[in-house]
Amino acid sequence: MLATSLYESFFRSSLHALIIATPDGIIQEANQAASEMFGYTVDELKNLGSTTLVDMEEPAFHQLMAERAVNKTIKGVITGIRKNGQRFPLKISSVIIQDAGGNEFASIIGADITDIFRQEEKLTQLLADTQKLHQQEEDSRKLLETVLDSVTDGFFITDTGWNVVFFNKAAEQIMQKNAKELIGKNLWECFPDLVLLQQEVDFDTLVNQKRAIRFREFFPRYKIWADVSVFPSEKNYSVYIKDVTEVRNLRILEKLEREVLEMNARPDSALENTLDFYLKQLEGLHTGMICSVLRLKGNRLYNWSTPSLSDTFRSAIEGGEIGDRVGSCGTAAFRKEKVVVTDIENDPLWADFRELAAQEGLRSCWSFPIMDSHNQVMGTFAIYYKKPKSPTKEEESTLERAKNLLMIILENKLAMEAVKSSNRNYDMVALATNDAIWDWDIETGEVTRTGQGLQIFFGYDPKKASEEKDFWNKRVHPDDLGALLANRAVVIADPTRLYWEDEYRFQKSDGKYAYVFDRGYIIRDEKGKALRLLGATRDITERKESEALLLELNTRLKQRADELAASNVELERFAYIASHDMQEPLRMITSFLQLFKKKYEDQIDETAEQYIHFAMDGADRMKKLIMDLLEYSRVGSNKGNFEPVDPTLVVNEVINVFMGRIEEMKATVKVGELPATITANRIQLFQLFQNLVGNALKYHSGESPLIEINGTEEDSHYLFSVKDNGIGIKPIFFEKIFVLFQRLHHKNEYSGTGIGLSVCKKIVERHGGKIWVTSEPGHGSCFYFTISKSAEDYRL
Repeated sequence: MLATSLYESFFRSSLHALIIATPDGIIQEANQAASEMFGYTVDELKNLGSTTLVDMEEPAFHQLMAERAVNKTIKGVITGIRKNGQRFPLKISSVIIQDAGGNEFASIIGADITDIFRQEEKLTQLLADTQKLHQQEEDSRKLLETVLDSVTDGFFITDTGWNVVFFNKAAEQIMQKNAKELIGKNLWECFPDLVLLQQEVDFDTLVNQKRAIRFREFFPRYKIWADVSVFPSEKNYSVYIKDVTEVRNLRILEKLEREVLEMNARPDSALENTLDFYLKQLEGLHTGMICSVLRLKGNRLYNWSTPSLSDTFRSAIEGGEIGDRVGSCGTAAFRKEKVVVTDIENDPLWADFRELAAQEGLRSCWSFPIMDSHNQVMGTFAIYYKKPKSPTKEEESTLERAKNLLMIILENKLAMEAVKSSNRNYDMVALATNDAIWDWDIETGEVTRTGQGLQIFFGYDPKKASEEKDFWNKRVHPDDLGALLANRAVVIADPTRLYWEDEYRFQKSDGKYAYVFDRGYIIRDEKGKALRLLGATRDITERKESEALLLELNTRLKQRADELAASNVELERFAYIASHDMQEPLRMITSFLQLFKKKYEDQIDETAEQYIHFAMDGADRMKKLIMDLLEYSRVGSNKGNFEPVDPTLVVNEVINVFMGRIEEMKATVKVGELPATITANRIQLFQLFQNLVGNALKYHSGESPLIEINGTEEDSHYLFSVKDNGIGIKPIFFEKIFVLFQRLHHKNEYSGTGIGLSVCKKIVERHGGKIWVTSEPGHGSCFYFTISKSAEDYRL
């Protein structure tokens, strides 16, 4: 669309008369320049035959028409006729083209060259006057030279031996020679580069026939194209030189632009090939020019087309990052503005790339950012020369046109590629998805169903389903259809809504109903009217069944949780009563044994003394066991408060509790950097660290105990460790030590009831974590435990 818009803008704003007509002369379209040239309005031109605008009787017209019938293209000069009857020389260029339907049209470009004819007539008259003036006095000759010097085109006179008689200032500029160096000297000797021209053109024969010679030639030494006219007379030759490089290049450029646009419009054309062709042609218009186009991806530039640069240079700049001082292209892309570097060797923008440029022989570089219609940089267009150079006015014009054309072809081609990619992705999604994909044209009611989801999950052929009228309505459960249509209608009618979704029951090919989830995207016009709805239908029967099962399980789980909570209350009550009732007889036993020992102390022998000690020690151990068992039961039943807790403060409190033993045993406790705050039951966290640190002090080896406490924060939990240099644990006991009442040592070696680590495990599990140990006998142990970041969710 952008290319079409720019073409129409070019057609309307062109300074040349542009006409599109049928081969038999019926005008289909004309621009304002054509209207102004012929004096008709555009509408009047459309109602005229082209034959009204030209002299059909002159031979030149018939000759050109015959040539166009054969070659499909012509260039020439005929006589145009204005509305007021005025006749004028008309230079035309016409090409037969075809539209997409194969219909032929004539594209005509016309230019009024009256001024050129008049100038040639004036020049001819001037030359005639010049011949007469040679007979006049010296002052007349000087006056003539002054007049000729004022002519803007090159002009010089030689005698019949081609010795230079006069050379005007414009000729000096074109031929790059001073007139004083040339007067009286042979033209061919002064300009040896023209010898080939002398050999190609039979000047002597043409002069003898008294015929004017006109031709167009490229002069490599002067890098120009020139129209040359030679007017012979009996005594001299008058030569007129007009620099037509700019005009010629403009026409070539216009033709090249049309070719490039046509190449780019072909679906099978590769963008890189189009760019290579265009840049090579541009380089041919300006001697020494080297062109490149780089593509911007993210913030890096990649080679798009660099047909005249070496592979080494291309590899070196591939993927270069843009920035404020990154050569010409990197800077232009970063600043979003033209960057002209006339001398790479001394320009700070090339400080990091001078060596690379020198290896390639590059001395100047001008870069233009290529912007899209949203003013975003697509890439850069760069011009290099192997000499320090500033752009000429003509080059500036060429490069500006080139930049604009590149913007068109790049954006159009990228848009085409995006559409192709989107279509490919859509096709792949349609093949790969587990959904039944559909596309509903709201205006026509037509529904297109793609992919294999409809066949796989519902048993219907997508093609037949697309062709069947009311396929969908017939298979939605009758109890769901009304509400479903009403909901969809509300969403479609709201111009602010872009998505529709719903759940309902849909009948499969076997007659059974499946629960489905339908979701679609609404495509609207600029006024918000819904045009299409694209969506996918997914079978969620299993999910629905799972939800029902999950609901049942949750209900049962809540019931069991309530039962467990009630059981915990009873257990806590039982544990308290049991411990109280069990401790009372133990106190009685201990008290009576103490009284017995005191009363009969003088009658008790050593054996009896030992028996009494065994009985009292057993009672004490039983009391401690009951207290530990009570504490163990409270871990599970005590709801407590989960609150923000600083683990470092808790560990310091534990260390203070054991400070006497630590000093006595000359132990060292190292506390690393722990998480700042966690959510936990503070009392139980204290109990957890107390048990682990207490065990580390208890089960020490011969050397002074060393205890290291560390903690880190992970994604979902906090990880703590308590490491010691104690006696260690065999791997076969790693699980056993956390079981209630399980001891690895005799009570005579180490005191305890075997409940401490069971309490630790229960506390950790209540905080949503795990506890484990790594150890090796004789080399200490390291206990690890985790606290969930959502620990409060795990408490009973």
